[in-house]
Order: sequence, then C-alpha cells, then structure tokens
Amino acid sequence: MATNTGFTTAQTFVFEQTRVARYVALAETAGGFTVPDSTGISDRHFQPIEFPGVIESASVIFYRTRHTGRPSFSVRINEASLTQYTFTNDDPPERSWHEIIPARGRAGSTLRAQNNELIFGVSGDGAVTFGDVVILYTSNELTVKIPIVLTAQP
Repeated sequence: MATNTGFTTAQTFVFEQTRVARYVALAETAGGFTVPDSTGISDRHFQPIEFPGVIESASVIFYRTRHTGRPSFSVRINEASLTQYTFTNDDPPERSWHEIIPARGRAGSTLRAQNNELIFGVSGDGAVTFGDVVILYTSNELTVKIPIVLTAQP
C-alpha cells in the first residue's frame, strides 16, 4: 500500500490469463451440402466438433445459403437454437448469415471443448444448400495440440 497526503490507496494485483480468438472451419462444408438430400433426409449433423481451450463467452457462427422454393430451416449447436427462418419469394437466392452463439444456456456452457454437435434442418417446400461454415470462439490456449502418430516400419 502506498500513502499519499494522508490517504491510503490499495494496489491492484492482477493475474493475466490467455484469451485469443480462434475459429473452426468445417472443411466438409466447403463445397456445400443440400438439405434435404437426394434420399430425403431433412437434416445434417456434424459431430464431434472440438473447440480447444474454449471459455464461456459469446461466439459466432458464419455460413452461406442458397435455396429453392420457400423452405424453412433451423440451425442448432448442442442445446442452443441459433437460427429459425422461412424463405419468402422476396428473398435473394443466395445469402450469408452470422449468428451469435450464446455463452450459456439452461444446460450450462453452450460450447464445450469436445463432442459438440451442429445440426442444420430443413422443412417445407424446397431445399437449402448450406456451405462454408465457420465458428469463431474465444480460447485460453495459444497453440493447437496435434497428436503425433508413430508407425512401425515393416
């Protein structure tokens, strides 16, 4: 503590914690995928998705859509509903989207370090092609751990 003209002031001690913005790009969405698919399945699941070092903080998902007809679609990650939309005749055929992923839901943190599930669902008249899905989140890890695989030579 320091004394200055009769007044006592406290010094603040801080602990620095790493916080960096990281992203996960779902490579399997780069070419786009259509829902419903040719077999009629009306949703598409991506799992497991990992977010190394994720901390409980608002995150963002980005993706693009191209649609035919007037379908409705929804996007969900784990227990959090992110988007519910029904296309109209006035909507452009192609759009890009960004949605805030809430930090916390009823079941706890929305994003987990491991075993996350992202679901795109479509119903109604038409189809939606989704693509280029990227999720931006906050992490307390500066580096990514990459497992080393050793193979014996024959």
